Amino acid sequence: MITFFVAGVPVPKGSAKAFMNKGMRFPVVVQDNAERQKPWASMIGYTAQRAGAEMMAGPVKVEAHFFMPRLKSHYGSGKKEGVIKANAPNFHISKPDLDKLIRCIKDALTGIVWKDDSQVAEVSASKVYSNLPGVRIWISAL
Repeated sequence: MITFFVAGVPVPKGSAKAFMNKGMRFPVVVQDNAERQKPWASMIGYTAQRAGAEMMAGPVKVEAHFFMPRLKSHYGSGKKEGVIKANAPNFHISKPDLDKLIRCIKDALTGIVWKDDSQVAEVSASKVYSNLPGVRIWISAL
């Protein structure tokens, strides 16, 4: 088993968009947020390698807990500035989608922890608010 934490605001895998210009034989496929996603994916791969990740054969289990930054409205004001309100939510239920966050992890660790992300046979994930944004990842062979 390997576990590691990647600090930073989690970025989802973008949606692929394809287009063809007149006269082209093949479509051009682009990711809609590649400029944000690539550095985040690189940080995930780098942190996994620093944590001692090795290539796994066979089925793999991934557990990921995403910690999203809290909104300003979650905190009090005046004397209670910096104190989280009692009614502030714990679970992050807005974009980005949890499945796109997981897809980014799976793609980032391809060639580092597994040969192909099809080896990921079991996934457990959550998305909550935190003062320290990032993702805690656990990977184990099944």
